[in-house]
Amino acid sequence: MTTEVERAPTLLSGIDLRHRIRVLAVAVSVVSRLATLGMVALSVVALVHTDAYTSPPLAAAVYVVLAVWSVMFLRALLRRDPVPGWVLTVDVLVTAVCLAVLPLAARTPAFQDHVANSGLEPVAVAVAAAVALISGSARRTVASCAALAVGNLVGWGPIARGPSDVLSDLNVVGWQVATACCCYVLISRLGGLVDLVDAATSDVVAARERVAAGRAHAELKERHFHEQVRRYRALHDGPLRILTAIAGPGPAGHPDPVIRRQCSVSVNILRGAAPDGTGGTVTDLSLALIEAGNASATLGLRVTYHFANLPEDLPGEVVGALQSAGAEALSNAAAHAGTDRAHLTARGTGDTGQPAVSVAVVDQGKGFDPDGMPPGYGIRHSILARMREVGGEATVDSHPGQGTRVDLRWPA
Repeated sequence: MTTEVERAPTLLSGIDLRHRIRVLAVAVSVVSRLATLGMVALSVVALVHTDAYTSPPLAAAVYVVLAVWSVMFLRALLRRDPVPGWVLTVDVLVTAVCLAVLPLAARTPAFQDHVANSGLEPVAVAVAAAVALISGSARRTVASCAALAVGNLVGWGPIARGPSDVLSDLNVVGWQVATACCCYVLISRLGGLVDLVDAATSDVVAARERVAAGRAHAELKERHFHEQVRRYRALHDGPLRILTAIAGPGPAGHPDPVIRRQCSVSVNILRGAAPDGTGGTVTDLSLALIEAGNASATLGLRVTYHFANLPEDLPGEVVGALQSAGAEALSNAAAHAGTDRAHLTARGTGDTGQPAVSVAVVDQGKGFDPDGMPPGYGIRHSILARMREVGGEATVDSHPGQGTRVDLRWPA
């Protein structure tokens, strides 16, 4: 079944998002620069019409320098990704120098009072915004605002005619700083959102990997189950049937009791080698539990094994205790239960940090009343005491006519 995680569209990586943000910042910077240059061009037309320039050659030089550099700057923005830091630095310095020099070419009242945007103020604002958007650096943003403010005050400060002119100059500087701060906050928040998207994308990728790993594990277990079924059928239809007949008391049974006993042991081993279930594994414990059923097999008890997720690093004394207790439980079933079948199940129940295991021996025999018949020596010493010695525990549950169940657990 396809999960929601698997149906999720492919997400943009942090690198892709940062690239798109840079493209957006460059686009805004290009548009704002072109727009402010258009404002300055209109102001130049108005100033020429009012004869506002006292030194037209100097003013023309300032405008030419600004125009030529702006073309170079725009080409760098459109062709370089990311935009080199030196390009932004040169942009600030050229603009600051132009701000400081232009007032020397026009000191008339018309230049100051009657024409809007006469002192390159829009360009200065666009330059400060471009530094904040493209660099995303608070230090560069502050430095650019300071350089532009110095250029503006150096140019206009000496010709200020009173408090109103000073406040007007400070107002221009304030617009530069406010615009740059807004752009810096915007680009910083976008960068923070990219970090959040990166973290979310990593979580989605990890979830997809877990889903894929879980599906692969499930498919592996299913294939293993079918292989176990085929193996068991092959054994059951071939060697198990023949060995069971030879080990039995019927006409096909071998007359030599030693051979019958060995055949019974072989039958028990083959049944354990192909246990029922999808998680069967060959470990020291599974082999020990199969061996534990050998003696009972010679008494005619047919044991069905089920192993699942058994740990491979159990201490040797724990394996020995489980084998001894399991053998005693199967021996009691063979001798007292009045049945020829028993089930032995062993499962790993712990995580990778702390292995744990549980073993259950179950028969559907005649059972007994634990209250009226106290546990015998074998149960007390070979099962209960043996498990306590290694830090485990054992319980025996039985009812008349309902069989007996012996549970072994380690650790307790």
